[in-house]
Amino acid sequence: MQVVGQFIATVGWLGLALIVSELGATLIYELGQWVSFRLIGARVVQIAGFRYHLTKRDGHWRFSHPLTSRPHLVAMPPADAHRFNHAVYCFGGGLFSLITVVLSLVTLGQFKLSFNLWLLAFIIWIWMNTLKIGQLLPMNLHGQPTAAKDFQLARESDAAMTAAYVTAVATALNAQTGSVADLDASMIVMPRGGGNQNYFVVRQAYLTLTWGLQHGLSTPDLLAGLARLEPSFNTLPPADLAKYLDATIYWNLVANRTERQITGWYQDTGVQQLLQRYEPLAYYKLQAAYNWRVAKQPALALTQIKQGLKFAKRSRDVTEQQWLRALKVMIEAS
Repeated sequence: MQVVGQFIATVGWLGLALIVSELGATLIYELGQWVSFRLIGARVVQIAGFRYHLTKRDGHWRFSHPLTSRPHLVAMPPADAHRFNHAVYCFGGGLFSLITVVLSLVTLGQFKLSFNLWLLAFIIWIWMNTLKIGQLLPMNLHGQPTAAKDFQLARESDAAMTAAYVTAVATALNAQTGSVADLDASMIVMPRGGGNQNYFVVRQAYLTLTWGLQHGLSTPDLLAGLARLEPSFNTLPPADLAKYLDATIYWNLVANRTERQITGWYQDTGVQQLLQRYEPLAYYKLQAAYNWRVAKQPALALTQIKQGLKFAKRSRDVTEQQWLRALKVMIEAS
Protein backbone atom coordinates (compact mmCIF):
# COMPACT_ATOMS: atom_id res chain seq x y z
CA MET A 1 0.00 0.00 0.00
CA GLN A 2 2.88 2.33 0.74
CA VAL A 3 4.23 1.81 -2.79
CA VAL A 4 0.80 2.51 -4.29
CA GLY A 5 0.44 5.67 -2.23
CA GLN A 6 3.89 6.85 -3.27
CA PHE A 7 3.07 6.16 -6.93
CA ILE A 8 -0.18 8.14 -6.73
CA ALA A 9 1.59 11.02 -4.99
CA THR A 10 4.31 11.03 -7.65
CA VAL A 11 1.81 11.11 -10.52
CA GLY A 12 -0.02 13.94 -8.81
CA TRP A 13 3.11 16.05 -8.46
CA LEU A 14 4.15 15.38 -12.03
CA GLY A 15 0.71 16.39 -13.23
CA LEU A 16 0.95 19.61 -11.22
CA ALA A 17 4.43 20.26 -12.65
CA LEU A 18 3.05 19.77 -16.16
CA ILE A 19 0.16 22.22 -15.63
CA VAL A 20 2.28 24.88 -13.91
CA SER A 21 4.99 24.56 -16.56
CA GLU A 22 2.49 24.98 -19.40
CA LEU A 23 0.87 28.03 -17.79
CA GLY A 24 4.24 29.56 -16.93
CA ALA A 25 5.64 28.97 -20.41
CA THR A 26 2.50 30.49 -21.94
CA LEU A 27 2.80 33.63 -19.80
CA ILE A 28 6.48 34.00 -20.75
CA TYR A 29 5.62 33.54 -24.43
CA GLU A 30 2.85 36.17 -24.28
CA LEU A 31 5.12 38.57 -22.38
CA GLY A 32 7.62 38.25 -25.23
CA GLN A 33 4.87 38.96 -27.74
CA TRP A 34 3.78 42.05 -25.81
CA VAL A 35 7.34 43.44 -25.65
CA SER A 36 7.90 42.83 -29.38
CA PHE A 37 4.60 44.49 -30.28
CA ARG A 38 5.49 47.55 -28.22
CA LEU A 39 8.90 47.80 -29.91
CA ILE A 40 7.29 48.22 -33.34
CA GLY A 41 4.50 50.50 -32.12
CA ALA A 42 1.72 47.89 -32.21
CA ARG A 43 -1.09 48.00 -29.62
CA VAL A 44 -2.35 44.83 -27.94
CA VAL A 45 -6.12 44.66 -28.43
CA GLN A 46 -6.85 41.09 -27.35
CA ILE A 47 -5.45 38.59 -24.84
CA ALA A 48 -6.51 35.07 -25.74
CA GLY A 49 -6.17 32.09 -23.43
CA PHE A 50 -7.68 28.65 -23.14
CA ARG A 51 -11.34 29.19 -24.09
CA TYR A 52 -11.45 32.88 -23.13
CA HIS A 53 -10.75 36.27 -24.71
CA LEU A 54 -10.09 39.65 -23.11
CA THR A 55 -10.65 42.25 -25.82
CA LYS A 56 -10.30 46.02 -25.72
CA ARG A 57 -13.46 47.59 -27.13
CA ASP A 58 -14.36 51.27 -26.85
CA GLY A 59 -11.55 51.83 -24.37
CA HIS A 60 -12.60 49.01 -22.03
CA TRP A 61 -11.50 45.37 -21.69
CA ARG A 62 -14.37 42.96 -22.33
CA PHE A 63 -14.55 39.24 -21.56
CA SER A 64 -15.86 36.66 -24.03
CA HIS A 65 -15.98 32.87 -24.08
CA PRO A 66 -15.43 31.49 -27.62
CA LEU A 67 -15.92 27.86 -28.60
CA THR A 68 -12.21 27.42 -29.32
CA SER A 69 -9.13 29.45 -28.49
CA ARG A 70 -5.35 29.14 -28.20
CA PRO A 71 -3.11 31.31 -26.01
CA HIS A 72 -1.78 34.32 -27.92
CA LEU A 73 -1.99 38.10 -28.18
CA VAL A 74 -3.62 40.07 -30.98
CA ALA A 75 -2.14 43.48 -31.74
CA MET A 76 -3.09 46.34 -34.04
CA PRO A 77 0.01 47.06 -36.16
CA PRO A 78 1.30 50.64 -36.41
CA ALA A 79 -0.48 52.90 -38.88
CA ASP A 80 2.84 53.39 -40.69
CA ALA A 81 3.39 50.08 -42.50
CA HIS A 82 7.13 50.80 -42.70
CA ARG A 83 7.34 50.36 -38.90
CA PHE A 84 5.85 46.88 -39.22
CA ASN A 85 8.87 44.66 -38.57
CA HIS A 86 7.55 41.21 -39.38
CA ALA A 87 10.51 39.38 -37.81
CA VAL A 88 9.89 41.08 -34.45
CA TYR A 89 6.14 40.55 -34.88
CA CYS A 90 6.64 36.80 -35.40
CA PHE A 91 9.49 35.90 -33.06
CA GLY A 92 9.08 38.05 -29.93
CA GLY A 93 7.36 35.29 -27.96
CA GLY A 94 9.76 32.60 -29.17
CA LEU A 95 12.77 34.77 -28.29
CA PHE A 96 11.64 35.12 -24.67
CA SER A 97 11.03 31.37 -24.50
CA LEU A 98 14.53 30.75 -25.87
CA ILE A 99 16.06 33.04 -23.22
CA THR A 100 14.08 31.16 -20.57
CA VAL A 101 15.38 27.80 -21.82
CA VAL A 102 19.00 29.02 -21.87
CA LEU A 103 18.75 30.44 -18.34
CA SER A 104 17.04 27.25 -17.13
CA LEU A 105 19.79 25.07 -18.63
CA VAL A 106 22.48 27.27 -17.06
CA THR A 107 20.70 26.98 -13.72
CA LEU A 108 20.42 23.22 -14.10
CA GLY A 109 24.16 23.02 -14.76
CA GLN A 110 24.94 24.63 -11.40
CA PHE A 111 23.62 21.67 -9.45
CA LYS A 112 24.95 18.19 -8.94
CA LEU A 113 22.53 16.03 -10.87
CA SER A 114 20.77 13.28 -8.98
CA PHE A 115 17.57 12.00 -10.51
CA ASN A 116 14.57 12.88 -8.36
CA LEU A 117 11.11 14.33 -8.66
CA TRP A 118 12.25 17.96 -8.63
CA LEU A 119 14.76 17.33 -11.40
CA LEU A 120 12.04 15.73 -13.51
CA ALA A 121 9.72 18.70 -12.89
CA PHE A 122 12.51 21.08 -13.91
CA ILE A 123 13.09 19.10 -17.11
CA ILE A 124 9.37 19.35 -17.86
CA TRP A 125 9.63 23.13 -17.39
CA ILE A 126 12.53 23.34 -19.84
CA TRP A 127 10.72 21.13 -22.36
CA MET A 128 7.54 23.22 -22.23
CA ASN A 129 9.48 26.39 -22.96
CA THR A 130 11.37 24.60 -25.75
CA LEU A 131 8.05 23.71 -27.36
CA LYS A 132 7.00 27.35 -27.13
CA ILE A 133 10.07 28.44 -29.10
CA GLY A 134 8.75 26.69 -32.20
CA GLN A 135 5.11 27.31 -31.17
CA LEU A 136 4.62 23.55 -31.43
CA LEU A 137 2.23 23.28 -28.53
CA PRO A 138 -0.30 26.03 -29.32
CA MET A 139 0.18 26.16 -33.09
CA ASN A 140 1.02 22.86 -34.77
CA LEU A 141 -1.38 20.82 -32.65
CA HIS A 142 -4.17 23.20 -33.68
CA GLY A 143 -3.36 23.27 -37.38
CA GLN A 144 -1.95 26.77 -37.29
CA PRO A 145 1.20 27.75 -39.22
CA THR A 146 4.28 28.46 -37.12
CA ALA A 147 5.96 31.85 -36.78
CA ALA A 148 8.91 30.53 -38.79
CA LYS A 149 6.59 29.54 -41.66
CA ASP A 150 4.83 32.92 -41.51
CA PHE A 151 8.18 34.71 -41.67
CA GLN A 152 9.41 32.57 -44.57
CA LEU A 153 6.30 33.12 -46.69
CA ALA A 154 6.06 36.85 -45.93
CA ARG A 155 9.60 37.33 -47.29
CA GLU A 156 8.80 35.68 -50.64
CA SER A 157 7.60 38.90 -52.27
CA ASP A 158 6.53 42.47 -51.61
CA ALA A 159 2.93 41.38 -52.20
CA ALA A 160 3.22 38.71 -49.50
CA MET A 161 4.70 41.18 -47.00
CA THR A 162 1.92 43.65 -47.75
CA ALA A 163 -0.64 40.87 -47.31
CA ALA A 164 0.94 39.96 -43.95
CA TYR A 165 0.51 43.56 -42.77
CA VAL A 166 -3.04 43.92 -44.10
CA THR A 167 -4.25 40.64 -42.60
CA ALA A 168 -2.65 41.57 -39.25
CA VAL A 169 -4.63 44.83 -39.27
CA ALA A 170 -7.81 42.97 -40.25
CA THR A 171 -7.30 40.39 -37.48
CA ALA A 172 -6.98 43.12 -34.86
CA LEU A 173 -9.97 45.04 -36.23
CA ASN A 174 -12.09 41.90 -36.32
CA ALA A 175 -11.12 41.10 -32.72
CA GLN A 176 -12.28 44.54 -31.59
CA THR A 177 -15.45 44.96 -33.66
CA GLY A 178 -16.34 41.43 -34.81
CA SER A 179 -16.16 42.67 -38.40
CA VAL A 180 -13.72 43.96 -41.02
CA ALA A 181 -16.20 46.41 -42.52
CA ASP A 182 -14.30 49.40 -41.11
CA LEU A 183 -11.04 48.39 -42.81
CA ASP A 184 -9.62 51.08 -45.09
CA ALA A 185 -10.75 50.30 -48.65
CA SER A 186 -7.22 50.86 -49.94
CA MET A 187 -6.12 47.78 -48.01
CA ILE A 188 -8.45 45.26 -49.60
CA VAL A 189 -7.05 45.47 -53.13
CA MET A 190 -5.84 42.05 -54.31
CA PRO A 191 -2.01 41.91 -54.23
CA ARG A 192 -0.27 41.27 -57.54
CA GLY A 193 2.72 39.02 -58.07
CA GLY A 194 2.33 37.13 -54.79
CA GLY A 195 1.14 33.80 -56.18
CA ASN A 196 -1.79 31.74 -54.99
CA GLN A 197 0.52 29.22 -53.29
CA ASN A 198 1.40 31.78 -50.62
CA TYR A 199 -1.20 31.59 -47.88
CA PHE A 200 -0.69 35.23 -46.89
CA VAL A 201 -1.88 36.26 -50.36
CA VAL A 202 -4.75 33.77 -50.14
CA ARG A 203 -5.72 35.22 -46.76
CA GLN A 204 -5.89 38.68 -48.31
CA ALA A 205 -8.02 37.30 -51.12
CA TYR A 206 -10.42 35.91 -48.53
CA LEU A 207 -10.32 39.21 -46.65
CA THR A 208 -11.28 41.02 -49.86
CA LEU A 209 -14.30 38.75 -50.21
CA THR A 210 -15.36 39.19 -46.58
CA TRP A 211 -15.03 42.98 -46.80
CA GLY A 212 -16.98 42.99 -50.06
CA LEU A 213 -19.75 40.90 -48.53
CA GLN A 214 -20.06 43.27 -45.58
CA HIS A 215 -20.32 46.18 -48.01
CA GLY A 216 -23.01 44.58 -50.17
CA LEU A 217 -20.99 42.70 -52.78
CA SER A 218 -23.40 40.71 -54.95
CA THR A 219 -23.45 36.93 -54.60
CA PRO A 220 -22.33 36.20 -58.22
CA ASP A 221 -19.26 38.38 -57.69
CA LEU A 222 -18.60 36.68 -54.39
CA LEU A 223 -18.82 33.20 -55.93
CA ALA A 224 -16.45 34.22 -58.72
CA GLY A 225 -13.99 35.38 -56.09
CA LEU A 226 -14.33 32.16 -54.09
CA ALA A 227 -13.50 30.15 -57.21
CA ARG A 228 -10.09 31.86 -57.24
CA LEU A 229 -9.27 30.28 -53.86
CA GLU A 230 -9.98 26.66 -54.82
CA PRO A 231 -6.61 25.92 -56.56
CA SER A 232 -4.84 26.85 -53.32
CA PHE A 233 -6.77 24.50 -51.01
CA ASN A 234 -4.09 21.79 -50.99
CA THR A 235 -1.37 24.26 -49.97
CA LEU A 236 -3.12 25.87 -46.97
CA PRO A 237 -2.67 25.18 -43.26
CA PRO A 238 -5.69 23.25 -41.88
CA ALA A 239 -7.05 26.26 -39.97
CA ASP A 240 -7.09 28.40 -43.12
CA LEU A 241 -8.42 25.54 -45.23
CA ALA A 242 -11.40 25.09 -42.91
CA LYS A 243 -12.27 28.78 -43.14
CA TYR A 244 -12.13 28.88 -46.94
CA LEU A 245 -13.96 25.59 -47.43
CA ASP A 246 -16.71 26.82 -45.13
CA ALA A 247 -17.06 30.04 -47.14
CA THR A 248 -16.97 28.27 -50.50
CA ILE A 249 -19.57 25.65 -49.58
CA TYR A 250 -21.82 28.03 -47.66
CA TRP A 251 -22.15 30.79 -50.24
CA ASN A 252 -22.69 28.32 -53.07
CA LEU A 253 -25.50 26.67 -51.06
CA VAL A 254 -27.06 30.06 -50.26
CA ALA A 255 -27.07 30.83 -54.00
CA ASN A 256 -28.81 27.43 -54.50
CA ARG A 257 -25.84 26.01 -56.40
CA THR A 258 -26.10 22.45 -55.17
CA GLU A 259 -24.14 20.59 -57.86
CA ARG A 260 -22.30 17.41 -56.94
CA GLN A 261 -18.94 19.07 -56.23
CA ILE A 262 -20.40 21.38 -53.58
CA THR A 263 -22.55 18.76 -51.85
CA GLY A 264 -19.71 16.24 -52.12
CA TRP A 265 -17.38 18.60 -50.26
CA TYR A 266 -19.96 19.07 -47.52
CA GLN A 267 -20.65 15.34 -47.16
CA ASP A 268 -16.98 14.32 -47.15
CA THR A 269 -16.03 12.91 -43.73
CA GLY A 270 -12.61 14.59 -43.73
CA VAL A 271 -14.14 17.99 -44.56
CA GLN A 272 -16.75 17.53 -41.82
CA GLN A 273 -14.06 16.79 -39.23
CA LEU A 274 -11.96 19.72 -40.43
CA LEU A 275 -14.87 22.16 -40.17
CA GLN A 276 -16.03 20.91 -36.78
CA ARG A 277 -12.53 21.24 -35.35
CA TYR A 278 -11.40 24.56 -36.80
CA GLU A 279 -14.66 26.41 -37.58
CA PRO A 280 -17.15 25.14 -34.97
CA LEU A 281 -19.07 28.43 -34.82
CA ALA A 282 -19.34 28.94 -38.58
CA TYR A 283 -20.39 25.30 -38.97
CA TYR A 284 -23.87 26.08 -37.59
CA LYS A 285 -24.81 28.30 -40.53
CA LEU A 286 -23.27 25.82 -42.98
CA GLN A 287 -25.38 22.98 -41.57
CA ALA A 288 -28.46 25.19 -41.70
CA ALA A 289 -27.81 26.16 -45.34
CA TYR A 290 -27.35 22.49 -46.30
CA ASN A 291 -30.53 21.37 -44.51
CA TRP A 292 -32.46 24.20 -46.14
CA ARG A 293 -31.22 23.84 -49.72
CA VAL A 294 -30.32 20.14 -50.02
CA ALA A 295 -32.09 18.17 -47.28
CA LYS A 296 -35.25 20.33 -47.59
CA GLN A 297 -35.66 20.58 -43.81
CA PRO A 298 -36.18 24.29 -43.07
CA ALA A 299 -37.40 23.64 -39.51
CA LEU A 300 -34.15 21.86 -38.63
CA ALA A 301 -32.18 24.66 -40.32
CA LEU A 302 -33.91 27.28 -38.15
CA THR A 303 -33.11 25.25 -35.02
CA GLN A 304 -29.43 25.17 -35.99
CA ILE A 305 -29.47 28.92 -36.62
CA LYS A 306 -30.89 29.44 -33.13
CA GLN A 307 -28.07 27.37 -31.62
CA GLY A 308 -25.49 29.20 -33.71
CA LEU A 309 -26.80 32.60 -32.62
CA LYS A 310 -26.49 31.58 -28.96
CA PHE A 311 -22.82 30.70 -29.35
CA ALA A 312 -22.10 33.69 -31.63
CA LYS A 313 -23.45 36.05 -28.97
CA ARG A 314 -21.38 34.32 -26.31
CA SER A 315 -18.28 34.70 -28.50
CA ARG A 316 -19.19 38.32 -29.38
CA ASP A 317 -18.84 37.50 -33.08
CA VAL A 318 -20.85 40.27 -34.74
CA THR A 319 -20.24 39.08 -38.32
CA GLU A 320 -21.45 35.56 -37.60
CA GLN A 321 -24.57 36.93 -35.90
CA GLN A 322 -25.35 39.07 -38.96
CA TRP A 323 -24.92 36.15 -41.35
CA LEU A 324 -27.05 33.83 -39.22
CA ARG A 325 -29.85 36.39 -38.98
CA ALA A 326 -29.70 37.03 -42.73
CA LEU A 327 -29.92 33.29 -43.39
CA LYS A 328 -32.88 33.02 -41.02
CA VAL A 329 -34.73 35.74 -42.96
CA MET A 330 -34.03 33.94 -46.27
CA ILE A 331 -35.31 30.62 -44.95
CA GLU A 332 -38.46 32.10 -43.39
CA ALA A 333 -39.22 33.99 -46.62
CA SER A 334 -38.80 30.90 -48.84
